[in-house]
Amino acid sequence: MSNQVNIFNDKDFDLENFPNLAPAILDQALKGSAKKNYIVKNAEVAVVFIDEAQSLLLNRTYRKKDYIADVLSFANQDKFSVKSKDINDLGDVYVCFPKAQQQAFEYQHSLNRELSFLFLHGLLHNLGYDHETQAEEDIMFALQDQVLTKLKILRN
Repeated sequence: MSNQVNIFNDKDFDLENFPNLAPAILDQALKGSAKKNYIVKNAEVAVVFIDEAQSLLLNRTYRKKDYIADVLSFANQDKFSVKSKDINDLGDVYVCFPKAQQQAFEYQHSLNRELSFLFLHGLLHNLGYDHETQAEEDIMFALQDQVLTKLKILRN
């Protein structure tokens, strides 16, 4: 068995090349996470593309936040406390597609880059990374940059 990304796009958003990039993003994120003293093999994650109304509803319901989030992540495990597992369901990452489109335009980079970044950001949260402190942010953002650079998913 290998790593797998399950993509749910019920609204038929134009995901461009993201479905081809997603498995490589997962693989690279897991390679980078191996430095955190755990190895994840046979990982599975779902990425769900949603609209603004769904994002607002999820954010209000589960985070008690009253705004449209660009990405929401729901891990199936709190922390990875063992060094190796046979099968890992890493949870779900919800990407608000219209918000991603808006941010790609604002940041003047491709939609593929924005979708990839948001998926990776949510995935890293599901792997136990956070950015509550400057030290945590430095580690998480460095790994994001490393993965996107390795895959040549760059801002341009």
